[in-house]
Amino acid sequence: MKEFYHAQRTLGERCNECMHCVRICPTQAIRIHSHQIDIVNELCIDCGECINICPEHVYEPVADGAENFTSYTYKVVIPSPVLYAQFDIGIHPSFIHRALLQMGFDEVMDIGEETEQFGVVLLHHIRLHPESIPMVSSFCPAIVRLIQVRYPNLIGNIIPLEVPREMLAKRIKQTFPTKLGLKQEEIGVFYLTPCPAKIVSIREPAEKASSWIDGAIPIRDIYNLITPKLLEILKDNPVPPKGGFVYGKGWSVMGHFSQDVGSEYCLTVAGIGHVKRIFDDIESGRLKNIAVIEALACNQGCVGGSFCAENPYIARHHSFRLQREYGSHGELDAAALIAAYDRGEYSLEHPILPRPLHLGDDLATSIKRMRQKERILGQLPHKNCSLCGSPSCDIFAEDCAYGLADVTECVFFK
Repeated sequence: MKEFYHAQRTLGERCNECMHCVRICPTQAIRIHSHQIDIVNELCIDCGECINICPEHVYEPVADGAENFTSYTYKVVIPSPVLYAQFDIGIHPSFIHRALLQMGFDEVMDIGEETEQFGVVLLHHIRLHPESIPMVSSFCPAIVRLIQVRYPNLIGNIIPLEVPREMLAKRIKQTFPTKLGLKQEEIGVFYLTPCPAKIVSIREPAEKASSWIDGAIPIRDIYNLITPKLLEILKDNPVPPKGGFVYGKGWSVMGHFSQDVGSEYCLTVAGIGHVKRIFDDIESGRLKNIAVIEALACNQGCVGGSFCAENPYIARHHSFRLQREYGSHGELDAAALIAAYDRGEYSLEHPILPRPLHLGDDLATSIKRMRQKERILGQLPHKNCSLCGSPSCDIFAEDCAYGLADVTECVFFK
C-alpha cells in the first residue's frame, strides 16, 4: 500500500484520549487503541480538523520554515490572498510586500491576475461541458482528497483545470530563467499557505508528477516574522503609495467565487461537514440545476485555515474591503485565454483518480474478515460513542476484524 505524505505529526504523549479528533475526522482516519494514536494513512486528507479541535495540541503541523528558501539563488514568494486579510485594511499591501523583501525574498508575485484569467477560462469550460454539472471547484486540496477517499463517484465532477497558484508558479519557472540568466533549479518559488492541505498538494499533488512550487510556509509563521518589520515600515513612511497593487478576485474567501460565476448558478458551502452533506445530495441525484459547487473545507473559506492568525470572520470582512479598494486588473484578452485553454495549457497533467484503499490480502481473506466484522457488529450497541477509540461501531467492528482492536475495548460489551 502506498505511503501518502501528510503535513502533521502526532505527539502522542500529550493525548488525554478525549476522542474529539476521532469524532470529528471527516474520513474516519483516526483511531486511539491501547493509548496509541493511529492515523490510517490512505484515509487522511490533511483537512486540519484534528489540528483545530485538539485541546492538547497533539497534532502538530509539519511545514517549511522561512530558512528553507536560502539555498536558491533567486527567491520568489507567492502570497495567498489570505495573507493580506490578516492585517487591518489600513495597512497597504505594498508595505507587506516590502516586509517580505526585507525577510530575504527577491520578488513578490501576486496571484490576482491569474485568478481573473482563470475565471474567463472556467466560464468557457462550464459552457462546453454541461454533462459534468454540478462541477466541484478544485481550489481546496482537502476537498479534492475527500472526493478521492469518500466520494469516488464524484471525481468526474471535479473541475479538471490547473489552479491559479500552480499556473503562476509555472509561468515563473518557465520565464524567469531567461529573464534572469539563471537555471530553472536556481529559482525557488514559495507559497504562503493558510492550511496544511496546500502543503500536501505541493509535496504530493493529486493531478501531476510534481508541483511547480518548491515549498510552502504557513501564513501564521510569516505573520509573526513580518509584523515587527511592518511596524518599522509604517513608522518611517506611514503614507501608502497610490496604485501598484491589484487584489483580484479573492477566491480563497467564501462568497467571492459565486459572484463571478453567478450566485444563481453557484452553490457555496464551507466547513467539511457541510460539504459532505452537499456531496451526499449530489450522489442522490439532487442539485442538477447548479452549475458549480464552491466547496471549501475551512470555516469561511481559506481565511479559516489552521495556519491563519486572524479571526476568520474578521479576515473575510477584510477580504471584501480589499476587493473593493484594489479592484481588478481590468479588461482581459478573453480570446487569447480561450485559445490557451484550447491548446491544453490549463488542463491537468493527468486525471485525478480515486485513492486506493486497503481491502485485504486476497478475496478469501477479505470475505472472511467481512463476515467476522458482521458477527462482531451484531454484538455491539450501535451507539457510536467512540469511547472504544474508533469513530463508530461499524469502524470498530472492522478494526477488530483486522486485529487493530479487541472487542472488549467496547465499554458496553464489557
